Amino acid sequence: MANDNNTLIKSEWHIMEKLWEGAPLTYVQLCHELKENPGWSRSTVQTMLERMTEKGILRYEVVGRAKHYYPNVARDDVAIAETRSLLDRAFEGSASLMMSTLVRKKQLTKAEINELYAILQEAEVQK
Repeated sequence: MANDNNTLIKSEWHIMEKLWEGAPLTYVQLCHELKENPGWSRSTVQTMLERMTEKGILRYEVVGRAKHYYPNVARDDVAIAETRSLLDRAFEGSASLMMSTLVRKKQLTKAEINELYAILQEAEVQK
């Protein structure tokens, strides 16, 4: 069972990105992937895999002598939980407050504004 709100700490994101891209991956494959970026040792990878398995964020299947690791939470579910967490912490839970802040601080490009219009129009049609 994954953690209650499906949020990840920064180090967990490194592993989950690799698994979302190409699961299943073995311990050896993950060590190879994570050696350069973020520069983890084999023991760090092992510790992270154990902790994340205990937390229910990932799971594994034993195939021969190797553990094959899989994400146990969907990327979209984590993105939603992380977005909700950010909104709650920084914007009093308000998506409109976040967007108005970005607009006031001129943080949106014309392309992003157009994309947001399209998203809102699609949401309006779905209601």
